[in-house]
This record gives sequence, structure tokens and C-alpha cells, in this order.
Amino acid sequence: MRRSILYMVLAVAVFGMTSCFKDFGYIIGLDADAPMEATLYGSRYDWDGEKFSSEGGIFTYRNHPEIIVNRDGGFEFDLYRGLKSNTGKGATLYFYLDNFHSDFEVGKVYSLALLGENQACIDFQERGATTTLPSGATVTDIITYCYKATDGYIIFTKREEYMNDYVMSGEFEFTGRTKDGDEIEVRKGKFSNCRVCFRQDEGCN
Repeated sequence: MRRSILYMVLAVAVFGMTSCFKDFGYIIGLDADAPMEATLYGSRYDWDGEKFSSEGGIFTYRNHPEIIVNRDGGFEFDLYRGLKSNTGKGATLYFYLDNFHSDFEVGKVYSLALLGENQACIDFQERGATTTLPSGATVTDIITYCYKATDGYIIFTKREEYMNDYVMSGEFEFTGRTKDGDEIEVRKGKFSNCRVCFRQDEGCN
């Protein structure tokens, strides 16, 4: 009898953990159901359709994606995510829209190069030269290649209420360029069920 009750309690606990996976992810500071991916094309790394992805993103106090809707019109959108390829190469994707001339809408196409200003970028870091200090310690330079969007778009395809915020999905593509003129294409980009803090006129805590 006691064993049967124990099995029932375990079954309920497992079901509860499964059904509340997002809530559990929030507690540990991870959006458990927020995958993101993009396919990259570029000559610097000989990429011809290299897929980069991430299974989850961070959502913690003062560190989260957010949309701020301005009372007088327009909105701001901030999101960054670390991605990895199958070969272990890392990249960081940033969105920092400041769309002051059109309101936020699901299904609308928003430019990632608004009035000549980039609204997204993708960064890659590499090890540079290593220098030996007089103390004998060594310091290695980190070189960052920042590809800022020169064109492209983002579309928010879904918005659903979740706790005090929303989970959102979207699609994106853009061409990025470094200061030295090297280009990379970010294609077939998408994110799904990403928790986003959504506020009016002020940022989220």
C-alpha cells in the first residue's frame, strides 16, 4: 500500500515538473523552451550554410530580452544570445531595435537597418597574439569581429501571455559587415517561445 502511494506521488511530481518546465527554467535563470538558430554564409571562415543554434536563453532579474512600447508611438527591442555551431565555433547575436516611427505589431516586417542605423549585429571572437609580461605571466589578446546589419528584417510571429510577461517567436535575416568591409549573411533565422519582458514607457527591472 505504501509503495503504491509512493509511486503515485512520484508520478504527480514528474508530471508537475514536465508541465511547469518554463517556470523551473525561470527559477534557475534559463528560458528552457527558447531555441534560436540561424544559418551563416561568409568567406572569413569559409562558411557556406553553417548552422548556429542555442537551446535556451537567460531570463533573470536585470538580464533579459525586453520590449518597451512608447506611449507616443514606436518601440524598443533588446535581445542577445550566444550561439554555437556543430563544429564548436561561437557567435553572439544582438538585436537592439529603436523603431520610433512605427508601433509594435505581430506579423509586421521591421527593418534591421533603419535610416542608415544598424539595429542588429553578430560578433565572433578569436585569440590574437600572446604577450609575456616582465613578471613572466602571459596575456592573450582577444579579437572581436563585429558584423553590423546593413539590411535585413525581423518579424515577430507570435506573442502569448506568460506570467507577468510574454513568450514570443520570430524570424529574421540580415547581411552584416565589419569595419574592414568583410560581409556575412545571416539567413533562416528564428527564435521560438522566448520569454520577453513587455512594458510601456519604462524598462524592465
